[in-house]
Amino acid sequence: MKRNLVIAGILAALLFLVILTWFGARAYPEGGGGAKTDPAHEMPMTVTAHGLKVVVLDAALQAQAGIRTRPLTPARYRAQVSAYGVILDPLPLLKLRTSYTAALGQAGVARATVTAAQGEYERLRHLNRDGQNISIKTAQAAQAAYRSDQARLTAALANAASLRQMALTQWGSALGGWILGKVGAPLTRLFNGHDALLLVTLPPSLAIPSMPPVVHVESGKSTAYTDAWLISAAPQSDPSVQGETYFYRMPAHHVRIGMRVAVDAPLAGRATQGIVVPDSAVLWYAGQAWVYLQTDADHFVRHLVSTRNPVPSGWFETDIRPGQRVVTQGAQLLLSQELLAPPSASHEANEDQDND
Repeated sequence: MKRNLVIAGILAALLFLVILTWFGARAYPEGGGGAKTDPAHEMPMTVTAHGLKVVVLDAALQAQAGIRTRPLTPARYRAQVSAYGVILDPLPLLKLRTSYTAALGQAGVARATVTAAQGEYERLRHLNRDGQNISIKTAQAAQAAYRSDQARLTAALANAASLRQMALTQWGSALGGWILGKVGAPLTRLFNGHDALLLVTLPPSLAIPSMPPVVHVESGKSTAYTDAWLISAAPQSDPSVQGETYFYRMPAHHVRIGMRVAVDAPLAGRATQGIVVPDSAVLWYAGQAWVYLQTDADHFVRHLVSTRNPVPSGWFETDIRPGQRVVTQGAQLLLSQELLAPPSASHEANEDQDND
């Protein structure tokens, strides 16, 4: 931790030197004899107002330093729970469907064979009974063939029923129905690799009345969120995490089979009003997240940001009002100026006079 702070301090010092060199070169160009070429533009400075350090930067210096701002728009946030996810291999579903389809085919063939064998046995039995030239041995052989075909039909039907029960037991009624029914679009997308099958596991001992129809999946980068859609509760469990499990499907282009992902599940309830602080505006200092707010045309104040409520595009915050302008580019330069430049005594005095 100390080593990181030292590194951060060195980087901040270097940035400040760059700022001083940059602005100094602008204020005192070569051959100028130390005289400012544009006295209307001051060097950046830090003042104290209401106990807060304020970085003062006029419009020209803002443009030169690449400072960019944008207004914060209103947003709604619903409380959510962090869950665990793993991308499942859809091959077992395909194999089970193939086996079930084959079993149904075998049962169909066996049923047709039984129907033919039954007809042949009945024909020979009646011929023998009517005293025609059909021996009892021939009729008995037909009866044996008929009964053998019946046994094969029974076995085929039992195999199909076993596979059906396996599908429902292992994958639940929704996914099991996909396996046992006609191939639909969701199952086809899984088999074609367009969609991925996601097993979501809630933290141990956590239970919620119902899972949301859509959850947000973080696959790799903290800002790379993908929506996943609920299929059903899952009879399977994740061996590494003991908790309630659910099947979801999601686009497969960001994930691979076996990958573990973080899942944010919004909970039912009333949404909270606030704003979303964009990722581009956040800078990290002393282990905390900060942004610079533009209080007027030339003044910038550092503001602490809560990271308790991450959202796909940044962090949800209720302590900043909508419409407030936030620095999205150049915040690190403002931090360097604030930390290394001494406060302006004249501005502090003016502030005190204003307060009196």
